[in-house]
Amino acid sequence: MSNQLSMVSAVKQGSLTIVGTGITMIAHLTNEAHAWISKADQTFYLVMHPLADEWIHKLNPQAESLAHFYQADQSREQVYAAMVEHIWAAVRQGLRVCVAFYGHPSVFVTPTSDLVQRGQREGLRVNILPGISAEACLFADLAIDPGLHGYQSYEASDFLVRPRRFDPSTPLVLWQIGVIGYFKVVHDQLDSRAGLARLVAHLQAFYPARHEVTIYQAAILPIEEPSIRRVLLKDLAEQPVSAYATLYVPAYGEAQLDQTLAREFGLI
Repeated sequence: MSNQLSMVSAVKQGSLTIVGTGITMIAHLTNEAHAWISKADQTFYLVMHPLADEWIHKLNPQAESLAHFYQADQSREQVYAAMVEHIWAAVRQGLRVCVAFYGHPSVFVTPTSDLVQRGQREGLRVNILPGISAEACLFADLAIDPGLHGYQSYEASDFLVRPRRFDPSTPLVLWQIGVIGYFKVVHDQLDSRAGLARLVAHLQAFYPARHEVTIYQAAILPIEEPSIRRVLLKDLAEQPVSAYATLYVPAYGEAQLDQTLAREFGLI
């Protein structure tokens, strides 16, 4: 009993704040995230570019990268579990811990949700500070306003494994199209064509083969431009895509209008 009490006491002495570094290095970091990275007793981080790595070390020379947890042929689930254990060990030591993840820390960042659940089990509130996400960049770079007609958003593998009743007359966003059906650590030689072919076959049941879609990837460095390639749906499977590419599928057709309500709202 005394051991359990001492463990809970140790956890309560520490703290954990998870921040996002945004998508475009330096340009997207908030002042609040900057302060946490700089001042934490222990900062861990996971970023996308060596320059971002160097930059975080300038903010906090004691910062530790989590990239070494990525080992070839391991499942991503194993990698994330090891990261969570490593981070939580520092919290248990009573340290003020900051973890900085690329993008928004709650968007496609499995360790964040795992750490929140760990905190709930052990009586520690985990603080999460928002960062600019790939979704926010997509809206800006493609000049899309999701408030006009709505939009639908799914992780690509999940979209295929759990078929949805989605609406082709509403824009569709599919994330991680370069790693469809692949759940191990990502590597440069990964061939995306088989997964893309499965996706195209599924989408062609709802869209014409010549429907234009957009392969999108946000800029990582301030000096870069986003990657925006518009292709026909039928040609998508032969396109080179990275593990971080996103597919934007514009609406096909128009959503049905409820004439009675439209008149009541004064729209017609």
